[in-house]
Amino acid sequence: MQIQFKLFTTLFILGLTFLALVGCQKQIDKHGSSPNPKLVAAIKPGIHKHFHVERLIGSPSTTATFDREHWYYIDSNVQTFSFLKPKLLKRSVLIIEFDNNGVVANIRKINTTNQKEIDFVKRKTPTKGKELTFIQQAIGNLGKFRKPSQD
Repeated sequence: MQIQFKLFTTLFILGLTFLALVGCQKQIDKHGSSPNPKLVAAIKPGIHKHFHVERLIGSPSTTATFDREHWYYIDSNVQTFSFLKPKLLKRSVLIIEFDNNGVVANIRKINTTNQKEIDFVKRKTPTKGKELTFIQQAIGNLGKFRKPSQD
């Protein structure tokens, strides 16, 4: 009886250890799609229009916010490991610029080696109002959610 209990306990602990280690596996997520380089090489500036590009390599991941004449095809690989911050392994951006007539003007490719790093501003924007404690918020909400009276 005691041997069975020890065996059960050992197997139980090994099972928990196995489950804990499975949760620590690295995972690589692929976001976006990268067009086939042979198809991109077939696009000629000054010749092809919007519909040619869309037919060859598909619709873009996004377009420029203010100028719809820039198409972006974005592809990235991100590695996540347990609860740690995700790590960018690879990113490539294909930018196709069109002129005012809808004809391809320029094709550029940006990857992790030639991309610009953007430093975010750490300042905080002050907002009007009061900073309330938890108790002030809880007491302040009492009575605010009454049913309207039926007159």
